[in-house]
This record gives sequence, structure tokens and C-alpha cells, in this order.
Amino acid sequence: MVDPAKADPIWFLPHRFWAATRNMPKEHADRLLDEVITVAEVRDLEALREYDFVSLENFNPRRIA
Repeated sequence: MVDPAKADPIWFLPHRFWAATRNMPKEHADRLLDEVITVAEVRDLEALREYDFVSLENFNPRRIA
């Protein structure tokens, strides 16, 4: 298991999540969020790169796009 203190952060971008799920039924959006959380917990970084609302790069709160 990866030591959380030494692991690179995984950033969740809520505004992008809401944009991606705006036309989804609530149940689908909830399942998607649960799926992303599960993938993040096991640190499957390749799978996380598939989600537009997840960032694995250094976070700069002044540069949210």
C-alpha cells in the first residue's frame, strides 16, 4: 500500500464532474462518483486518467479550467 504522506495527490474537480453528469439521472452520477472513489482508493492512476474531472497533476487553485 502507498503511504498517503508520500503519494502524489489525486484532485477531484467538482465543476467538471457536474458538467459531465448534468444530464445523467442522479443514480448514474452517484454510481460514477462511487466508481471514481474506488479507483482512487486503489490508486489506479491509468484508470483515473480516463475521467475528465480528475487531475493527477500539481493543483493550482488560480488556474481552474
